[in-house]
Amino acid sequence: MPQEYDNLINWKQFYDRYVREVAVSGDELKGQCPLHPDSDPSFTANIKTGLFKCYGCDASGNPQVFLQQYHNISASEAIKMLNEEAGIKEKEKKQERRKYTVDDYAAAKKLPADFLKELKLSNNKTGITIPYMDESGAVMSTRQRYGDTGKGPRFLWTRGSKVALYGLWKMPQIREAGAVVLVEGESDCHTLWFHGFQALGVPGATVFQPEWVSFLKGLAVYVFQESDTGGKTFVRKISEALCRAPQDQRPGSAYLVKLIDHKDPSELHCSSSENFKSHWEQAIKNAPALDYKEAAGTAENVIPDAPVQLKQPPGWQFNQHGIFMNDEKTGIPTCISRIPIIICQRLRSLETGQEKIEVAFRRDEAWHRLAVLRSTLFQAKSITTLSDYGITVTSENARFLVKFLAALEAENIDILERAECVSQLGWHGKQFVPSYNTNLVIDVEPSTQKWLDGYHEEGTMDDWINSVSGCRQNDVFRFMLAASFAAPLLRLLNHRIFILHNWGKTRIGKTAGLKAALSVWGEPESLLANFYATKVGLERLAGFFRDLPLGIDEKQVVSGNGKGDFIDSLMYMISLGSGKVRGAKQGGLQSTSYWRTIAITTGEEPLTNYSSHSGMFSRVLEIYGAPFSSEAEAQKLHLLKSYGQAGPLFIKNVIEVGIPALTERFDWFLSFLEKHYRSGSERRLLQTHLSAIAIVATADSFVSEWVFGKDPEAAKGRALDMTLEIGELIVDTNEADSTERAYESILDWIISNKEQFKDEARAPRYGDYRSELNCYLIFPTILKDYLERQGFSYKGVIQGLYEKGHLKTNCERGFGYMAQVDYHTARFIAVKMEEDSGNSGNKKGS
Repeated sequence: MPQEYDNLINWKQFYDRYVREVAVSGDELKGQCPLHPDSDPSFTANIKTGLFKCYGCDASGNPQVFLQQYHNISASEAIKMLNEEAGIKEKEKKQERRKYTVDDYAAAKKLPADFLKELKLSNNKTGITIPYMDESGAVMSTRQRYGDTGKGPRFLWTRGSKVALYGLWKMPQIREAGAVVLVEGESDCHTLWFHGFQALGVPGATVFQPEWVSFLKGLAVYVFQESDTGGKTFVRKISEALCRAPQDQRPGSAYLVKLIDHKDPSELHCSSSENFKSHWEQAIKNAPALDYKEAAGTAENVIPDAPVQLKQPPGWQFNQHGIFMNDEKTGIPTCISRIPIIICQRLRSLETGQEKIEVAFRRDEAWHRLAVLRSTLFQAKSITTLSDYGITVTSENARFLVKFLAALEAENIDILERAECVSQLGWHGKQFVPSYNTNLVIDVEPSTQKWLDGYHEEGTMDDWINSVSGCRQNDVFRFMLAASFAAPLLRLLNHRIFILHNWGKTRIGKTAGLKAALSVWGEPESLLANFYATKVGLERLAGFFRDLPLGIDEKQVVSGNGKGDFIDSLMYMISLGSGKVRGAKQGGLQSTSYWRTIAITTGEEPLTNYSSHSGMFSRVLEIYGAPFSSEAEAQKLHLLKSYGQAGPLFIKNVIEVGIPALTERFDWFLSFLEKHYRSGSERRLLQTHLSAIAIVATADSFVSEWVFGKDPEAAKGRALDMTLEIGELIVDTNEADSTERAYESILDWIISNKEQFKDEARAPRYGDYRSELNCYLIFPTILKDYLERQGFSYKGVIQGLYEKGHLKTNCERGFGYMAQVDYHTARFIAVKMEEDSGNSGNKKGS
């Protein structure tokens, strides 16, 4: 059975017609066997190769065998059915070729047979022989011409023949006349010679050789262009040869000859022999000069609906029916691909500097584009991987397809466009992909395409504004929405990455709020990720989104069972803005992803806990509260029909106002927040949090102006109110301090384990309580074990407790306290209870 069936037939659909209770897992199809009564799924088939096996009746083989057994038909009938399935036409029986003679040819061309015989045309077994003679009249090649009946080519070169110009033995007369007409084929030469005009024939539209230009030196050359696509190719190939020839070898002048109502001179003669001379002389008189430099760069309109129009490479042809290789000896085109494959443009990656070739192929009545590394496209051993995308390349035709594509690029190197491509979204210079992009090509892996497809517009801007404007009265919702707009500002204002986490009980609209934030840029459902993903997966997603917000829903799906450390490391990785450095299989390093985004997350629990390190607290804005006043209001935004318009509009205005205006607005908000939380409020917020709130407020104020049409001062004022409300919801400096959190954790632990500090305590005893010191003396090993189980660094916590005055010490070195318990002197960590703790610290040995 031919291997090409695998590329032409969907074996799953094939077996679906026959097999009952079908189930597919990977490449394996299972079901009830149609070849025997079967109640169990004993039939299996590979949907890539079509091979089947039944473990009930023991039948096995390829699809041809299956059809033979199922329909009880012959092998040839089964193959016929497979050909119909694959769209392969049955080969017609070769007809006997009817004998074709010089007299037949003379009658067809309306030329005297004796005239043609004087040109040494003669009959052979089934056709006529046309000799190609050199200037001396010696035969150097012969070409066979056959009639239109039967199958097979109409022209064949005799073995050992060399392709040459037809009519070279007439060069003395041509030079004497000082002019010559170049036509395609022998019959037009015969017609022109019969009427007394000098001509040379080129045996094919694409075969004119640069060395033939020497025969045209100093002559007035009239290049005849037929009205079809081949005529354009004919003119272009001659023009290319003229351009490449040395100046002193070129013709004296060149002209382009066309006939208005006839395909070629032979047809004109056949329709009106008596008027041929006057018509032809008029055509010569009206012939414009041939600008062969311009004509050499002209591509033929070979496939009208192709993405680009290209020149046919020497020795090859392509059209809507596929790609064909011309046999140098016989001139017969051989099909190497049943679908056309062309080169669209050259792509250079801005991120890696690698060059790719964008190819287009026509299949299922549509053009498909694919960006391929040069190392893949131009090697026979690797180009076969493109068969996975629908290109009909196999191990058999790979070598020829590589040669064709190389020749196609070489022939069109001067007209192929060169573009820059990116595989990451966001800012690339002054362009923003995909929202505000003029000439960058987005080149992504198929696995990433669905995320890219999510960035599109649907519905209207007015509908989107009507859907979200009322919800902006809620400051939690307003802040989430503004954070989505703020993500592209981080790179422009050189701001660090941060995470906005909205948490609270279920059914308060957290997911709806996140979807509304993502609807700024595209379809929310398509752009929404969740915590149920690998660290590498989210790393690559962040690298792809880059300057766009990263929306992650449902933190609780990985809560518990030791997942806290995973969340901590995941969020910390996102906040760092770069992926992990990894080695490549072939040596060296893989390209590392970089991003600068705002991650907007939701969940029923906070991201941070007692044991989260201070760096995590400084990178996360955690907001507890509902983004909506009611569940019904949230439900409306779950069903958004319009999205994707606001983000591109925002980017357009960002580019127009420029970075100085953005910086001025950001500095204004940050200055206000710093003054308020340093002197005007009892709360003290981390500087990183103030900066994050300020950049979201900056975005919110501009969004109010550009998207919602508000007055600038009113927009700033409302954004300011939002910042004060949000500032009350996030952690202050004490809550974010890891030492203070560790201290609170230790006090909670002591209170819940008071019995372990008494003389009668059950083993293990944790230490002792000294009322005169208002301290709990804790064995270092016990405290170290507790802190490490909670995720704290023991040494770091002890150092911090000492510096903040939460410890009493009486040792010359270290932070210990020597005391006697149960008649034994031991070293303890003396932790002060809250009412006696301060920030002044204690000197060692006190």
